[in-house]
Amino acid sequence: MIYKKIKPHIFIIFFLLGCNSLSKDSQLLTEIFHTMKNDFPTIVADPDLYQIQILYTQVDRNIDQSPQFTTHKFNIDPKRYFYPASTVKFPAAVLALDKLSRYESLGITINSKLAIGTGFTGMLPMTEDSSSFDGNASISQFIKKMFVVSNDDAFNRVYEFLGQDHLNLRMWELGYPEVRFRQRLSMPLTEEENRHTNPFYFFDDSDRILLNQPMHRSDLYLPVNSIENLIGKAFMEDGNKIDGPMDFSVKNFFKLSDQQRLLRQVMFPEIADQGNQLYLSEDDYKFLFEWMAKIPRESKHPSYPDYSLYPDSYCKFFMYGDSKAHIPDHIKIFNKVGWAYGFLTDNAYIIDTQNGVEFFLSAVIYVNKNGVLNDDEYEFNELGLPFLASLGNKIYEYELGRFKSNQPDFSRFITQ
Repeated sequence: MIYKKIKPHIFIIFFLLGCNSLSKDSQLLTEIFHTMKNDFPTIVADPDLYQIQILYTQVDRNIDQSPQFTTHKFNIDPKRYFYPASTVKFPAAVLALDKLSRYESLGITINSKLAIGTGFTGMLPMTEDSSSFDGNASISQFIKKMFVVSNDDAFNRVYEFLGQDHLNLRMWELGYPEVRFRQRLSMPLTEEENRHTNPFYFFDDSDRILLNQPMHRSDLYLPVNSIENLIGKAFMEDGNKIDGPMDFSVKNFFKLSDQQRLLRQVMFPEIADQGNQLYLSEDDYKFLFEWMAKIPRESKHPSYPDYSLYPDSYCKFFMYGDSKAHIPDHIKIFNKVGWAYGFLTDNAYIIDTQNGVEFFLSAVIYVNKNGVLNDDEYEFNELGLPFLASLGNKIYEYELGRFKSNQPDFSRFITQ
């Protein structure tokens, strides 16, 4: 595929926009977006119809490898609601490791055997995990499945370990006060059922209980802080079509700028302000880097051997979302995607170890031509994934030609 080159004068715009606030669209990103007109005429003609939001952050290293960020935005509205879907698995994974670190004195690790009980309606027990090498359930196994194939049950287990109140309060404490994590995924639970989280039991190698975390109910007040929460013209429920928009005000809310900022904090923890730092060890970061970038064919436990079902692009929308080709070894994508209710989202840090390219890219698109939710008739494959793949390639091609004073050292991100 041949990509249209961005005009040279845009390099000047890079310097002019370097310190701009996010109060208006970046000229650079606007021009890149409009180069996609021939392939996506309807999207480029009416980005609001497709609820497009894009954040692109350039990374430049100092001589000591410290990153400097220049963020460009297009059509960003931090209050307008979009369904984050599985992108909420990223903060859940990070905060699960953050919480586990506080139990280090008890001998609990990310690989500790655990069991999950019940005690309230809607809860499901768990005593083993056949996808792990030893058949045991563990926090590490949940995180692996969340990243490699975006497993919903794995997220629900981590949600239950954290609890609705801890999940939100810890994010607020870290400097993300607008997030709202209200629900498990793919489970038709009531608001009250989502407030209740299961009891957890952690064991040592001799099956001695190290920690008994009882069932918990969150009393945390989660006010609605987004707008345009009514989406679509109808929705399906229990096989019946209900006229009128679906109300998303009781669902999770995770705006795009918070998604990218948290990703930047995880990839470059040294940038976090004092007091907003995660309780993660060097091993925790290595674990995250490995599994955020891992593609299904590289994973052994859990294993996903059927490439026709789980190609490299299964959870890598930018650059490869519309292809089943192998991703080259020198391209690493540390990301979390989400797809549901017609929304496609990707939040990624992309590096090319061969050409010294690195950038952050986050975007959302809504593809639901008939306006009916829950009918599984979305234009994900026909329009959404090709658009995100093309956008990723446009930014990548631009980055290939962008001058950098210091070449990045990627050794911290490459696990053996």
